[in-house]
Amino acid sequence: MRKIIMATLAFILLSSSLIYAQGPGGPPERRREKLQDLAIWKMLEVLDLSQEQTDRFLPALREMQKQEARLQEERKKMLDELERAMTQGGSEKEVRQIISQVRQLGKQGEEIRERFFTQAESILTIQQLGRLVLFQDRFERKMREMMREMQEQRMHEMQEKER
Repeated sequence: MRKIIMATLAFILLSSSLIYAQGPGGPPERRREKLQDLAIWKMLEVLDLSQEQTDRFLPALREMQKQEARLQEERKKMLDELERAMTQGGSEKEVRQIISQVRQLGKQGEEIRERFFTQAESILTIQQLGRLVLFQDRFERKMREMMREMQEQRMHEMQEKER
C-alpha cells in the first residue's frame, strides 16, 4: 500500500513539476524547491525505506539540501563579485582571492555531501546505499538532459518565430 501511495505522489509531483517547468514564471527558488521535492519522492520510492529509516533519513537529507543551498547562494555571490572584478579591472590579488574563495566553497560542498553519505551509511542497508548512489547520478543526469532539451525547444521556437 505504501508503495502505491508513494508512486502516486511521485507521479503527481512529476506531472505538476513538468507543467510548472513549461510555464513562463515563478522564481527560480520555487522551481528548485519543487524539483527537490520531486527528487525526494522519487528517491523514497527507489530506496523503499521503512518508517524508522524514513524518520531518520529525511531530516539528514533536508539538512544537506539546506547547507548546499546556502553554499550555492554564496557561490553565486562570489561569481558575481568575480565578474565585477574582471570587468572593472580588479587587481590580480583581488581576482586570485575570489577564485580561492569559490574553490573553497566547492570543497565545503564535498564535505557536506560526504557527511550526509556517512549518515546515510548508518541508516540504510548496503543495497539501499547502492540504490541511493545510482539514483543521485541518474536523476541529476536526467534533469540536465531535460533542461537541455527544453532549452533547445525554446531556441527552436524562437527561430521559428523569426522566420
